[in-house]
This record gives sequence, C-alpha cells and structure tokens, in this order.
Amino acid sequence: MRRFALRALLVTAAVIGLSAEAAQAQVSVNVTIGGFYDELAPYGRWVDCSYGQCWVPARVAADWQPYSNGQWIYTEYGWTWVSNDPWGGNPYHYGTWASIPGYGWSWVPGTVWAPAWVTWSYSNSYIGWAPLPPTVVLGASGYVGRPVVVSQTQYVFVPSNRFVGRNVTSVRIPAQQSAQIFRQTRPVTGFAVTGGIVRNTALPMETIQRAAGGKIEARSIQAAGTAPRAVSAGTARLAVVAPAREVKAAVAARPQAVSSAPEASQEHKHAKAPVDRESGSAKAPKAHDAPPAASRGQAAEAPATRRQEPPRQAEASRPAEHATKSKPQSAEGKPIEKSDRQAAQVKPKPQSAEGKPIEKSDRQAAQAKPKPEKPVEKDNKPDGEKPD
Repeated sequence: MRRFALRALLVTAAVIGLSAEAAQAQVSVNVTIGGFYDELAPYGRWVDCSYGQCWVPARVAADWQPYSNGQWIYTEYGWTWVSNDPWGGNPYHYGTWASIPGYGWSWVPGTVWAPAWVTWSYSNSYIGWAPLPPTVVLGASGYVGRPVVVSQTQYVFVPSNRFVGRNVTSVRIPAQQSAQIFRQTRPVTGFAVTGGIVRNTALPMETIQRAAGGKIEARSIQAAGTAPRAVSAGTARLAVVAPAREVKAAVAARPQAVSSAPEASQEHKHAKAPVDRESGSAKAPKAHDAPPAASRGQAAEAPATRRQEPPRQAEASRPAEHATKSKPQSAEGKPIEKSDRQAAQVKPKPQSAEGKPIEKSDRQAAQAKPKPEKPVEKDNKPDGEKPD
C-alpha cells in the first residue's frame, strides 16, 4: 500500500513538473522582439525612438496610463498585474513604459519576465505605482539600491482599502491629485531573483492586510494570464529593456520583413509600360512621369563604370564641322570675295526679242492677261424695225 501511494505521488509530481515545463517552454517560444512586434502591431503602431523601436497603443483615452485598466492580485511571485486591455498583458510583464514626447505613453520591449515592472509609493491611506524607467538594471539577486522615483504625475493612486481585487479604473484617485498625494507617501522599489525568476517584493503585505481589514489569500499565477520565465543561469545583469540595436536588428530580421522585399521587387519587375491607345505601341515616359534625377533637385550622378574622356581627346573627337570653312573659288582657282559672290548670285533681268532688257513695268504689262470683252447683245428684232 505504501509503495502504491509513493508511486502515485511520484507520478503526480512528474505530471505537474512536465506541465509547468511545457507551459514555460510555450511562453519562451513566443517571447521574442519579433513576436511582440507581430502581436501588438494590430493594436497600435511601432515608431522609432531612442530605445530602438517603441509601440504606441491605439484607441486609448487621452488620460490613459499604463497599469490603470486592470487589477492587482498577490501570487507566489509577489504583486502581479492582471490587465484588462484588449492587447493582453505581455507589455506589463516584459519591458516597460516611457512617456515619449510626440507619442505619449509608449511600450519599450524587453525579454525579462516580472509580475509587474513598477516602482511603488504608499502610506496607510494610499497606494500608488508607476512604470519603471527603461534605464533600470537588476543584479543577479535582484534590485539593490535607493527607491526609483519618477515624475509625480506618472503615479496611479488608489485608497489602500481598495487596492486588491478592484478594477483600478473604478477606484483610482483623479490624476490631478497625484502630486499632492505623492508627498504624503513613501517611495519604495524592490525585486528579488530566486530560481532565475524575478519577483515583486517591495510592497509589504502587512500594510495591505491592515488596510483591507483581513488576510489576503495568494492566488495562482495562472489567474493573471501569464507564466513566469526564468532567465539564463549565470546572468549577472538583468536589463528591464533590450538594447536599442538588438531591438532594431530583431525587427528587421522578422520573416515578414524579409519576405516583403522580394515581393516588392517582383511586382516592380513585371510592371508594364503604358500603351498608346491609337497606335497600340508602348508610350515613351513623359517628363513628369519619370523619377527625379536625385532628391532635393540635385542632378543625377553618372554611373561609376562610365569614364569621362580627357578634355583634349573630347575636343579631338568632335566633328570637323567646327573647323573654319574655306571660301568658294572661281574657275581660275582664285577665291571669290563676298561682293563678287553677291554679284554672281544676282539673277539677270529678262530680255526682249531684240536683246533689250525688259523693265518691270513692261514685264507687268506683258504678263497682264487681257480682260475678256463684254459680249455684244444681239438685237432679236427683225431688220428694218427701229427700237422703241
């Protein structure tokens, strides 16, 4: 009986271990910068920023802030954020958020998991939190140092007795009061790394239970819709966000980004020239249809393979039409001057039969056609009758 019970216990432990490994393996497959890019692209836009590539969510309220649409629960990994945003919770467990001029709140990608990447500020009456700056780095055992303090307007505050199990949107203190409440609270930042997994341990449980008036039960991490992901063994430095150049390289290496270039070139290759409807032949491109020679009105450069001829060779290769033209010569071989050429080119005046030149007036008279004579009307009356 004992052997059977022991065997059953071992089988159960093995099944649980395999399930946890399978879940963690599935999460690790999807946790890549390129995977985040494709996952979040339908819900916003990716923009260039000082951190490489940042994602800006679409269709959010003007006063929207990260870690405001959802709730807090306590899990075996500490205080964990459960998101209600339509694009899921990955931007709250990987990377962090930064307020970027011109774009507002933007997500900076990273590949290190945590229950929530936030810094806290609390009192007996209020509890507040704000996203960690992208510059924060953890050591092998977690975060050790002074509390991370950000702009007072970036904190989200709620009453302490409504911190757990409530939708933050419904219990949040107006953002206009954040700066005033912040001065009444104590900032604190704390992360521990055990078993290669980051845990959020800054906010003391005693304070929350005292404000809630009872014990707070821990819940499974599965209730948050996420799964922990251990960092590589021996990692001594854990950056919240990935380096900018790695982010850009990962985005450029995505299969979608690589395959889009050949399609565009193939489409350009098979493009047909416009056809003249009247002749049926291809039309020559018009001046305004042709691409500009170079950007900003600069002339296009000659191809590198074409060599320009030296100035002397270029002059020697010109046709002989630029050489000095020789003067026309007479039958005796003497050059004909301009006056003689003009005289030679004068046409002789026409002459009459007697050999005398015909003057212009005579020529006009000779060339004038005789006018037709007016026909004489015949009198149809018989002879001898006199006209009336």
